[in-house]
Amino acid sequence: MGRPLRLHLSWRRNRDNFDVAVAVNRLLAHHHSVWWCLRPSWTIEAGDYLLEGSPLLAEQLSALGLITTRWSARLPPGVRRLETPSIALLAGQASAYPHFAYYALCLTRLGLSYDPVSGAEILRDGLHGANLFVLPGGFAIWGLDMSEQSPGADGVVREFLERGGACIGSCGGAYYLSAGRPGWTGTAWTRPRYTHEYLQTGAGIVSLNLEDHRLGVGCPPTIEVPYYHGPIYDEAEPGSEVAAVFDGICLPRRLAIDNPLAKRFWREIAGRPAILKSQGLRRRAVLFSPHPEMGDLVRKYMALDGYVHQYLPIRGHQTMVNTLRAYRPLDSPTFHLILNAAHDLIRAPGRGSPREPEGAHMEVPPTQPLACLRSFRKATDRSLTSLPLPKSRGYGAVVRAVATDLAARLVPAAENLAKALVRLEGRKSNEGRRLLSAWGHLAKQATRALDLKDQSGLSVSERLMHVDLAISLWEGWRRTIEAELLLAPSGPGQARGLNRGK
Repeated sequence: MGRPLRLHLSWRRNRDNFDVAVAVNRLLAHHHSVWWCLRPSWTIEAGDYLLEGSPLLAEQLSALGLITTRWSARLPPGVRRLETPSIALLAGQASAYPHFAYYALCLTRLGLSYDPVSGAEILRDGLHGANLFVLPGGFAIWGLDMSEQSPGADGVVREFLERGGACIGSCGGAYYLSAGRPGWTGTAWTRPRYTHEYLQTGAGIVSLNLEDHRLGVGCPPTIEVPYYHGPIYDEAEPGSEVAAVFDGICLPRRLAIDNPLAKRFWREIAGRPAILKSQGLRRRAVLFSPHPEMGDLVRKYMALDGYVHQYLPIRGHQTMVNTLRAYRPLDSPTFHLILNAAHDLIRAPGRGSPREPEGAHMEVPPTQPLACLRSFRKATDRSLTSLPLPKSRGYGAVVRAVATDLAARLVPAAENLAKALVRLEGRKSNEGRRLLSAWGHLAKQATRALDLKDQSGLSVSERLMHVDLAISLWEGWRRTIEAELLLAPSGPGQARGLNRGK
């Protein structure tokens, strides 16, 4: 066959849509040659991609709505060939739904498949074959031996790191990757200011100043991120570097936890490390003190919970409704930080390779994706229709508008995902089974958590956020499945054409 085609995939020409990331990561899942452009060159901007494949590739990407241009020149300076990520996501007791679901939304929206693992599964070799372990917020702060009730799990994670695996941790996951408490990995050999009594900071939306080129590539110099009591570091010790610092507080809030970030921010947090990159004897990780995976979803309901109350009398009902409609849970700017962290950490093939889902990771058989969706949909619909919506004209009218928008999205999102699941189930591919297995686990956990008895103590804003999370998950999963169906090799001849590259 002739020389493979090279294409330039630009963020700018595709309106900075995360479908760019979906396409790139689906191609990597099938071992395409993909280069990450780390500095501008000719028509390339930092963060763009060069792809290699058969002449069909441009048509396939066009079918996803993506614009590409042919690249006939040599590889420009400042490019790095990307390796295939094989991700394990902690999704047990330490980061039960919805904690892990924010990462499930982010990873899926980026086109990254993952295997959900609990502490017990980690002990059963659940990290075998993975090269990236993602630790969401939650209670990893206590160590996995304790929080997962799986003695020995902490030791397995350390062995994973020593074998060359990498980690991403947010909030509780970042504490776990720090030093200073029993069970922590010490990957970043630095102690947070509050190691055990972590609630002493607060919650809100904070601004970060990005100082690391690779982590911030494709992002503006500052970025706004949800924050919930993440670790505060005084400095980065040898082996770690500061990738971002806390720059300002945008919105102190009470959503989910009534502990707004206030005066302590300027006294103890501003100017200190917010993101650490570590590489040393205790191996590689990116530690996020805030929650980039929560993105616009949590920010939207923080605004509903507080900002709308404050500014409704000033700007009126329609402006507040439009403000809330303009949040983009599926296109959160903060997702770019996690995308860049995954690109940067997976520098060479790990000892394992992307693997078929194993029985230990399948909460439900992958042959029941529609049954899982039906249960998830019913639980979400019950949660929305049973909401005690306020009846007042002012704030109550804004809340009712949010609920109406969610109701309008719910049915088409579920139906479109159902069609995609049926098509994916018919493919019988390894990567398809992996996506279906993760979907089954997510749907089962979400259905259980959305049971009405478990939501009785939640505020209306928080319950609306959980409904929005469910619908956003369906929408994100559909987009990744559609990309998988278009870009996965469908036969031996196509596989050779698409995967050839040097």
